[in-house]
Amino acid sequence: MRSIISTLFAVFLMAVASASTLAQQVSSFKDHDPEQPLDIAADHWELQQKDGRALFNGHVEIIQGGMTLKCQTLTAFYKMEEGNDNPTFNRLDINGNVSVTSSVEEITSEWGIYDVEHSLITLGGNVRIVRGDTVLTGTHMELNLITGITKLDGGGNKGRVRGSFKVPKKDTGEEKTSD
Repeated sequence: MRSIISTLFAVFLMAVASASTLAQQVSSFKDHDPEQPLDIAADHWELQQKDGRALFNGHVEIIQGGMTLKCQTLTAFYKMEEGNDNPTFNRLDINGNVSVTSSVEEITSEWGIYDVEHSLITLGGNVRIVRGDTVLTGTHMELNLITGITKLDGGGNKGRVRGSFKVPKKDTGEEKTSD
């Protein structure tokens, strides 16, 4: 019985160590170049030039290098610089069935803000991060595209960050799912 308790405790400690490491782990987005062009496609577009914003609705897809953002609605805030006819986006507000993907990672949520100037993506509402067999869930997430650091919050009170991780078996080296 003592051996079983020791083994369970060891597995628990490995899962907790994995969870805390992944909760603030370097993301696959670390090598993303946030200065690449933003390619935006949607079913509908409306320019509100006086307010410095553009509205995109319906099946919105934003591609920047190896990163793809999808949502139902996008409000893009921009500014025009002297002597330049092209707008400079400084913030993208994304809403409805939000997903942010790279070649190895998918993050979903209800809403998000891409602070283009600071290369920071904030997501909220039922955040789910999937990296291979690892799944993390929470209520609020920040992804720094320069450092690749991902921070996930459970939302306080009864909200908690939850994770599901693969833990290798000690004797055979096979992996076992732990929650």
